[in-house]
Amino acid sequence: MDPVKDVSLYLLLFDILIVLAAEVNPWDVFSFQTRIDNMAVSASGRVFVATKNQLHQLNQSLSLEVLAKTGPHLDGPCAKAEGCCVKWEEKANMNKILIVDENRKRVLTCGTLRLGACEVRELHNISQYKTDPLRVAASHPKASTVAFLVKDKAVDYLVTAVTFTGKLSRFFPSTCKDNSSYIEISDGIIFLRNPTGNVGDPKFLGFTEAEYGDAVVKLDQEQHAVELQYIHGFQWEKHIYILFNANISGPEFIHMDIKDYGAETINSFSQATLLYPTAKKQAVRVLSSALINLSHSEAFMVAIFSEEKQTENKPLYFYNLTQFNGYKTGRKIYFQIKNVKVANEILPPIHNTTVFEYPGLLSVSASIVQDWIVLFLGTENGQLIKLIMDRKMKVIRPIVLHELENEASIPHQVIFDALDPNYLYLTAEMEVRRIKVASCAQYKTCADCLSVRDPHCGWCTLEKRCSFAHECENSNNSVYWITVKEKINSCPEVILVPLAIDSSFKNTKLFTVKTSGKLSKFMNKNTTCVLRNVRNNEVICRANYTTECSCQVSSEIYTQLENQPEPVTIETSLEFGSLNFTTQSMIHNCYKIAAARLNNATCSECLNSGCHWCVVEHRCSHNSSCRGNVGKSCPQIDEAKLNSPSTMDLDILLKHAKVLKDSNIDLNCTFDGISQVAKWIDNSTIQCVRPQFVVERRIIPVNVVYSKNSRIIIDNPNNITVYSCDVEKPDCVFCSPKRICKEPVVMSLEPKRVFSSQRATVTIVGSGLNVGSSAMIRIKGMSDYVTANSRNCTIENSTSIRCVLPKTTHGKKTVCLLFDSEKECVANRTAVLEYVSNIFITKIHPNVSWVSGGRSITIRGRNLDVVEQMQMWLKEDPKKPAECLIINSTWVCGSPSPQNSGGPGNYTMLFHVSGSKEQYFPVTYQEDPEFYNFAMITLDKQLLITIMKKKDNLQLDKSEIQVSVLRDKDDRWDCNVTEVMKDKIKCVSITPNTSISGVGVKVGKYEKTLMSKTPSKSIYIILIAIPTMLLGFIVIYFWATRRKAKQFSQKLNTQMELLESQFRNQIREGFVELHTEGSDVHLIDDCGSIPFLDYKHFAARTFFPEQGNGEYVPNFVRDPIINASPLAHGEDNLNEGYNALYNFLSDKQFLVTLIHSLEQQKDFSIKDRCKFASFLTIAFHSKLIYLTSVLDHLLKDLMDGSTAQPKLLLRRTETVVEKLLTNWVSLCMYGFLRESVGEPLFKLVSAIKQRINLGPVDAVSGKALYTLNEDWLLWEVTDFKTLKLDVSFQLNTEADDDSDLDSKPTLEVDVLDCDTVGQAKEKIFETFFNKFGYSQRFQMEDIDLELVKDGGNQILQDIDQSSQVLENGIKKLNTIGHYQITAGASLVAIRRLNRAKTDSGSADKLCHLISPRSAFAETPVPDQGKQKFKVKEMYLTKLLSSKVALQSFVKDLFRSIWSMPNNKAPMAIRHIFDILHAQANNKKITDPDVLHIWKTNSLPLRFWINILKNPQFVFDIEKTPHLDGCLSVIAQAFMDSFSLTSHQLGKHSPTNKVLYARDIPHYKDEVKTYYRQIADMGTVTKEEMEIFLTEESKKHENEFKERDAMIELGKYIQKYSVQVRRACICGSTEEMSEGILKIKEYFNSKSKCGWE
Repeated sequence: MDPVKDVSLYLLLFDILIVLAAEVNPWDVFSFQTRIDNMAVSASGRVFVATKNQLHQLNQSLSLEVLAKTGPHLDGPCAKAEGCCVKWEEKANMNKILIVDENRKRVLTCGTLRLGACEVRELHNISQYKTDPLRVAASHPKASTVAFLVKDKAVDYLVTAVTFTGKLSRFFPSTCKDNSSYIEISDGIIFLRNPTGNVGDPKFLGFTEAEYGDAVVKLDQEQHAVELQYIHGFQWEKHIYILFNANISGPEFIHMDIKDYGAETINSFSQATLLYPTAKKQAVRVLSSALINLSHSEAFMVAIFSEEKQTENKPLYFYNLTQFNGYKTGRKIYFQIKNVKVANEILPPIHNTTVFEYPGLLSVSASIVQDWIVLFLGTENGQLIKLIMDRKMKVIRPIVLHELENEASIPHQVIFDALDPNYLYLTAEMEVRRIKVASCAQYKTCADCLSVRDPHCGWCTLEKRCSFAHECENSNNSVYWITVKEKINSCPEVILVPLAIDSSFKNTKLFTVKTSGKLSKFMNKNTTCVLRNVRNNEVICRANYTTECSCQVSSEIYTQLENQPEPVTIETSLEFGSLNFTTQSMIHNCYKIAAARLNNATCSECLNSGCHWCVVEHRCSHNSSCRGNVGKSCPQIDEAKLNSPSTMDLDILLKHAKVLKDSNIDLNCTFDGISQVAKWIDNSTIQCVRPQFVVERRIIPVNVVYSKNSRIIIDNPNNITVYSCDVEKPDCVFCSPKRICKEPVVMSLEPKRVFSSQRATVTIVGSGLNVGSSAMIRIKGMSDYVTANSRNCTIENSTSIRCVLPKTTHGKKTVCLLFDSEKECVANRTAVLEYVSNIFITKIHPNVSWVSGGRSITIRGRNLDVVEQMQMWLKEDPKKPAECLIINSTWVCGSPSPQNSGGPGNYTMLFHVSGSKEQYFPVTYQEDPEFYNFAMITLDKQLLITIMKKKDNLQLDKSEIQVSVLRDKDDRWDCNVTEVMKDKIKCVSITPNTSISGVGVKVGKYEKTLMSKTPSKSIYIILIAIPTMLLGFIVIYFWATRRKAKQFSQKLNTQMELLESQFRNQIREGFVELHTEGSDVHLIDDCGSIPFLDYKHFAARTFFPEQGNGEYVPNFVRDPIINASPLAHGEDNLNEGYNALYNFLSDKQFLVTLIHSLEQQKDFSIKDRCKFASFLTIAFHSKLIYLTSVLDHLLKDLMDGSTAQPKLLLRRTETVVEKLLTNWVSLCMYGFLRESVGEPLFKLVSAIKQRINLGPVDAVSGKALYTLNEDWLLWEVTDFKTLKLDVSFQLNTEADDDSDLDSKPTLEVDVLDCDTVGQAKEKIFETFFNKFGYSQRFQMEDIDLELVKDGGNQILQDIDQSSQVLENGIKKLNTIGHYQITAGASLVAIRRLNRAKTDSGSADKLCHLISPRSAFAETPVPDQGKQKFKVKEMYLTKLLSSKVALQSFVKDLFRSIWSMPNNKAPMAIRHIFDILHAQANNKKITDPDVLHIWKTNSLPLRFWINILKNPQFVFDIEKTPHLDGCLSVIAQAFMDSFSLTSHQLGKHSPTNKVLYARDIPHYKDEVKTYYRQIADMGTVTKEEMEIFLTEESKKHENEFKERDAMIELGKYIQKYSVQVRRACICGSTEEMSEGILKIKEYFNSKSKCGWE
């Protein structure tokens, strides 16, 4: 095959796979915690989203880059809090203005805080900003602000329009009426501000232009009560437009011409009222508007209107801006502008009727695509509608482009991706999505693609798919990419003739290939037609194309085709140059059709197969030799109608039936089994007498058959029917085909709302619904487009039909009922049905129950009326779901009992609603209500009963309590509850008999019976009790003496039972924890606060890990930052030697020879080799291309020299090239590490820390109850409990200038009562850093914790005078419990500098949770209470529970490592793998395991394991030995995922191996897929690699002291100069030797004056 053709085909396939992958995951999404206020997109693709108190900077794919906090702050409507008419309080910041200023590379944000002042932020990093004091935006959350940039050649403006919030407005505080401290922007409400300059410049954001005056529109002082809510503002050409709603006049429109000066622009002010065409006089407002820019001279504005008492449909109207521009200057009475008089203009819409309307429209955006207007409409229920229109504003097609699953509203306009206009950003209430502007790939044929008339889509001719223009090669050529402007006949089509094997084809054996549409333009004399048999892929024939292809079939091939099973599939290929167009055709064998269907063939089947139909003989034939004429068209029934209303004769009209009449064929009519003789009226009409039917009101099918053979049936393609009832009968339904009587009517649907994601059943209610033999429903969406059909309907009776609904998009639909073969809908058989998609529970009440359960819990939420089934259970006991019922249209569930999973406490209640996700709600279970006595009063045959109860917090309602009065066993009377108090319940029972034996009380599943107390005879009791007590005393005395004999054995039994009970409790606790464990970690979501190390420090720690172990490394490694310094005296003489060093090291041949020579020296140790590689990496960091070529050469040399055991290659770091490979991968992977893996890695490390701190941690040994590593398991622990403490901070010192550390609010921190004071400090500041970021770091020795108690403060210390001293002088560290600190206590963290350090003693003289008695067995520290016997193996379940809690973080980390952003692997990985593939081919290694091991040794083992086990290389964090132990377990699981061998694990296997044994096989499959995907990407070209390396070098240019690293390399040359000179036997030996001598002299000179 042609290699060029092969490459083009592969590239084509690759493009198609990319498109298909994009369709599978068609959008990116970013969710927020609060509602979105504003959004903007920069030209570089950055996305800025403002929410409550936050500003987000996202990249093009909606990944978070920077998160900036904008609030809350203490604020008020005055310049300062002192003397303000409103008390300042903590207020949230709601964004009002968010504008990207591309010219000045900045973002302008203004909110409701600081009186509407603005912040100017850097475009590349919004965390860098300055605040301008000028008030710009409205400071009230409900007051509107519109702002936009106006750009012209002469001037730039920032146009702002703000709702007036001063006196007489509803926003003015009532406490400020007589106070001058309240600050309003001014009387101005529309400003033309200056966006140039910088913060602090008086002109910046100002609106005064010297002698030209103020560029401001003021509100008339008499009209301050008017409220103007601004909706939209925009620029078109040299015009400014502002749209607003006025509460006294409706929608208004402002126009200004852009002049050289702002004041002149204001003087061109003109205004008009938007005319809304309606006969009703009611309030109207505009919800959203958009500019439609048709050309430089023509533009429209589209607006969504909403009436005050309007139906749900909201209409669109269009307005001509050119018409508005022609209006004279004029203003309404509520504006005050110099030189502009009052006028009353009206701007009518282009059309007096709405072009389009739809329920719940909220936002509109517009674009021009080719010659079409495309609108994107957001709705209240989460639909984004794409409306395609022509330039005359005629609707071409509406499409539901996207639906939000939660039906959240879309109130904001969509914004197009600045870098890729085929994508847009959809902004909902609390999320942003990046979606395609069209779903082209869903249209599979050219006809479907063009008929939808979406201007974003077109048909890619050669790729045979519907696509965007950029996805199709040569899309600028209309032959290659057919736009929707073209008609369907432009679609490429290959026509194969004939399509049947008949007698004619048997004679000619000739196929003819023709083309139509745009495909014909590809055809030329070099085109070749190839026909293949799809079944065996054999070539049938081949021919050259002229005006068509005439392809001759050989006799042998013909015989194969004739004998092949029917039908035959033939592939037709048109080959022209390197391009190929294929299609398939079905060829029918008329010989086999005629033989197989001799007795039951239909005319239409025969002719559609391309065969011949013998009309008279009613058979299919392979030739045209028939007894009568050969029919080219089938005789068929066309219509049935009554001859006249007074007769029963039925005329049946036939088509193509003349040949039957000419041949004297007698026919019969059949009506549902009843046959009538037909009479010929003319060539196309027969007449039958319609029979009487027993069953009335039914649709009866009509058929026409041969009289002599009733099995011969005339074709009836339209399924013609008649009706069974007679015309004369009263109130008949469908009496005749003309429907002259009463028709069936649909009255309603039950239910009217259904869930869109499941096949719900609906009942159609009406009259006369049993007319047909079958029924179907048709679902229509907007603009009557059919979205779905369902024939799954059952006619129950004349008033009811049940149908199973099809799945469709959510929204209101029209349901149309059809019978039998009906095609068109009838108005009186339609009803409205609403599909909903978001079912969500918002609240449960009450959220407190008693342990016996049965309390009625009311469920509130969204769209719960469509729920068919609801289940509820406790997460802790999922086997017992509670019963949920609908009571008075409200879902009510009975609370389950938690007695099987524990007693009173906090639980999680789960709800599962059919078709939606599970939801969780916290509930509290308390003890059952305690009823202990009752009293009664009799009054007029009424029994007043008061039941005493213990006070509780259940807040019982009287509807929950059932009280019954007991007389005897079977006699109960109800008692009506009248009042419920905390300690008593009152009820009334009407009964003639007031004698009772007791009272029964029932709440839920808890019942209590209180019996009456009979008065006792106390005197008799005393008399009987005295002798009884004496006798009992004597008996007890003798019993006690005998009991002493058994005391010892019983005590021993008791101790054994206690030991057994402890074993049972520990095992049960471990079992419960294992099965109920979830993720107990609560990580910060602010990725911007992750303490990443910068590039140079990451590289330094990776290259020289030994610097953390106290080993010697050069000073420049510890401080790799460049510091420019002047040359010392005499430095010029030394530069000659340095230049020689640089030149020789820049010679690849010399450098390779040098490295090989050094590695041959016995005293050149492994440490020396690693250092040499790291110095080499730094020295040539700015020349990564050269360094990479050296690495490639050394790798090939290493692999050429390793032939004995290839699987051991690259396993260790014993050579320079192996360390160089590690360094090189680290440098090239830093970007991927930080962008894709950094966040999951940091979350895992944080999660491990939090998991460890969740339980007791021994402060001396570091062992913990919750861990992943058995060696670090603290299995001997005492009981502990969690305490919530309120901690405030006093962290400012005299050294902290301009610091606001003390302004941090009080934090609630969880600690354990067994934590030491030091551990409590660490938890407090971990919480502090998680909330406020890692920018502030403190030494724990400088922090004191003080307990606020009884008006004073007590300092907490690990060791003080109150510390417990054990044997051998060992002190026990003080704990939170030692200081008797209770939950809710207040602590203060105080920072003190330069204080004397206290000596707490050495570690071997201290203990915490582990007794120092034994170095091998853990025993508890002596404490109060009994000692518990512990066995380590009982606590191994803690390892598994920790693994379960951390599993999601481990999985996210692993998958982020082998993920491929944008379906592309990192360039460095592909390059290394390419080298390994090439070496495997060169060495003819066919074992795939060898290549797999090479890849594993070069990437995960060499790089990822280093990162996983050393997170301090990536982050500015401290790695504890315990954390290192946990990371080692995860790293082992990670490496096992890359292993090809499977380990057989047993009961004696290490727990660290067993822990992830079940997960490893799944990870192995993912790793194999990852390696396969990289291999499928092909090799990296040299140009691509050089571009990548050049960019990496430039990113961090001049960051390292490359000269110092070069000098370190020279030291090795100096040391081994003799050996190196001996090894340099190449090219110019003398020149090389002289250069080495210069280098040696250079270093001798350097050594005399000192190196550092």
